[in-house]
Amino acid sequence: MNKWRLPFLAVLCFVSESILVDVWPKGDVYIRYFFVPRFFLIFLVLMAVHFGGTRAMGYGVVFGFLYDCVYTELLGVYAFAYALIAYGAGKVMRWFHQNWLVLFLLSLLAVAVLDSYVYGIQLLIGRTDWPFAVFWGRRLWPTLLLNAVFLLVFLHPLERWMAKIRRSEQEE
Repeated sequence: MNKWRLPFLAVLCFVSESILVDVWPKGDVYIRYFFVPRFFLIFLVLMAVHFGGTRAMGYGVVFGFLYDCVYTELLGVYAFAYALIAYGAGKVMRWFHQNWLVLFLLSLLAVAVLDSYVYGIQLLIGRTDWPFAVFWGRRLWPTLLLNAVFLLVFLHPLERWMAKIRRSEQEE
């Protein structure tokens, strides 16, 4: 039963992104600005910190391809980005002491890197014509704000749950 805790948490974070989008209020502010939840990416960063970048990369590739199949028409964009960000988060945490502020900032940096990367790919293939200033103001800042609120509420419980899973895996 313990071996299913981490995949369950991954699926929960992955599915909660689309659930939040479905229940998010639809109004003038929310039509002008794009609030994109990146809960699975935050889970991936925490997983890279607690379990190592290699294991998180595996989850990143699998769920990235799932994300590509379900939400986008371009295969491989999220799979590559998730795997690369997981690897980078695992490497970066070797230089820093693991505390709340570092995890908070690293997660927000990962969200900014992912959204900027996806914007760059979309711009490169001609699927968007937004200048960077518009992307910055209408999508990146609202996305960072939403995910910062998510981190403020759920970072501590997620981190405790992952530490508990890691301890139970070490005992086995």
